[in-house]
Amino acid sequence: MTSKIHLKGVRAYGYIGYLPEENVLGQWFEVDATLWVDFESATHNDQIEDTVNYITCIRKIETLIQTQKFKLIERLVGAIADSLLEDKKITQVEVKIIKHPPIPNFLGSVTVEIVRSRPPAASQIPSTTVAKTIQTKLETKLEIKPEAESVLEVKTEKLKAKTEDTGSAKVISIHTDGACSKNPGPGGWGVVIHLSDGSIKELGGGIRETTNNQMELQGAIAALEFLAMQKQSTPVDLYTDSKYVLDGITKWIKGWKKNGWKTKDNKPVKNQEFWQKLDPLNSSNIRWHWVEGHSGDPDNERCDAIARSYTAKNM
Repeated sequence: MTSKIHLKGVRAYGYIGYLPEENVLGQWFEVDATLWVDFESATHNDQIEDTVNYITCIRKIETLIQTQKFKLIERLVGAIADSLLEDKKITQVEVKIIKHPPIPNFLGSVTVEIVRSRPPAASQIPSTTVAKTIQTKLETKLEIKPEAESVLEVKTEKLKAKTEDTGSAKVISIHTDGACSKNPGPGGWGVVIHLSDGSIKELGGGIRETTNNQMELQGAIAALEFLAMQKQSTPVDLYTDSKYVLDGITKWIKGWKKNGWKTKDNKPVKNQEFWQKLDPLNSSNIRWHWVEGHSGDPDNERCDAIARSYTAKNM
């Protein structure tokens, strides 16, 4: 039988991996799957019952990535293959998973492929693995310095992890973001920091019961705490997708302080404790900018991914 259905570029965020960073921050996985299906009847009668519902297959792949905590990507690819073969219309599958692991000095990808067939109906023997290959693809577009630092740094939920010494490197720009489920509910924040030597620092944390605005504020607080440790006086561009944070720190806070932390309506300022932490960390050399969220900005998207990873961890 030569009839096949190809699923390309199924993406989901998960916490599968051997490295501690992969378990805490998570990462994106991309899956390509080929399904051997006899859908000849469907080409004539236009009935979904005579073929495979590929939407169900896509959801199975996404759910496994999002919910499983495997250490090995090989285990994940096997679980996806077995799950797809639960549909009796599928006689064989080929599954390929691609990830970009946080390995120091490595900007390539790791790919795992498997071809698995349905065993005979009367047999209880596990499905036979026909072929499995692991490919490591090195990208050569960028020059990697052997002594370069790891681009990944994890900050614990207590928000007090010690940051590495950046030496003479200066902070150039900072992106921050926050996320919350149910609002209020479990939340997280993420920070991406670009340094003058080309290296990147990433910070993240979460709280079990919080709000989205509080996590947006905490991301900015953590970013400026890191900046304060560098003791630099050169300007830094800070980007947030929260107009609440931007307007609060650049416009409203002066009036709040003058009015004893009360609004114009003489009501207590919401999230006062967060604003009182952020205010003394702010300075004239920090240039605040707003960036539209989920608009394709890679640093904003990465901050969002870190924030959501901690949100999920606190659920």
